[in-house]
Amino acid sequence: MAFREIDDDLWEIVCRHLPPQKPHIGRPRRDPRHLFNGVLYVLTTGCTWSDVPASYGTKSTVHRYHLELCERGVYQAIFLDLLRSGYDFRKKESTAAGLAAPVPGS
Repeated sequence: MAFREIDDDLWEIVCRHLPPQKPHIGRPRRDPRHLFNGVLYVLTTGCTWSDVPASYGTKSTVHRYHLELCERGVYQAIFLDLLRSGYDFRKKESTAAGLAAPVPGS
């Protein structure tokens, strides 16, 4: 299966789990949908963060967003809801998504 971006219906599912956008001072933050698609691109293709297409944001911005979602622990709920809605992950992506899961005993 090739990478596909989140469509409008699936985005409605994802955005319920994302942290609220706080007012940002200075440069505006990149659209969360682009950032999330950038994270999915890395998890789906197995590429490195430096290979994220510029249309999703800079590699550091997409990676920081991924780390923020990891810290907030929202990945499990997002990916479970996406799977229930028909978004197809190959085994590789399921394993990559598991990186966000807490490590037992830590």
